[in-house]
Amino acid sequence: MRATYLLAAALPVAALLVLAVPAYATELHDLALIDREVAAFTGAPVGGSGGAQAQVDRQMRLARCSQPLALDYYGTRTSIRVVCPDAGSWRVFVPLMQETGAAVISRRDILRVEAGGNGFRISRSGEALEDGRAGAMIRVRIDDGSRQGRVVAAEVIEAGRVRVPIG
Repeated sequence: MRATYLLAAALPVAALLVLAVPAYATELHDLALIDREVAAFTGAPVGGSGGAQAQVDRQMRLARCSQPLALDYYGTRTSIRVVCPDAGSWRVFVPLMQETGAAVISRRDILRVEAGGNGFRISRSGEALEDGRAGAMIRVRIDDGSRQGRVVAAEVIEAGRVRVPIG
């Protein structure tokens, strides 16, 4: 009698657990979608020059994102930040393959540093703090009147010329 009572009490709980597993599984974000979004953003396949180093870790359990993912370069274009814009949600950093090709700027080169927008452009001189190829982001020290100068991230345009992104 007691065993029948325990079985009858446990049965609804077991049924809820069985029903909860598929519901939980459908609420996870498709990790392959992140790979596809990163490939579209960079214009390069996973493992290709300028693309993701590898697929995102398939062991991650990320909540399904109800809005389109937001992607942007992070750091000096060494990774992509993938953010789910839902309130209190997640973000993932995807490392990129370093592009192949020769550096057109070397550390300690004197550069023309440009910045601009609609209808204006300014430039001043700066010093490269690292090597860089065309399209890469590097650190540059700009003379701002202080003893140390100001360090900014700039995109290499060509030998001797970089552009600081605005906004």
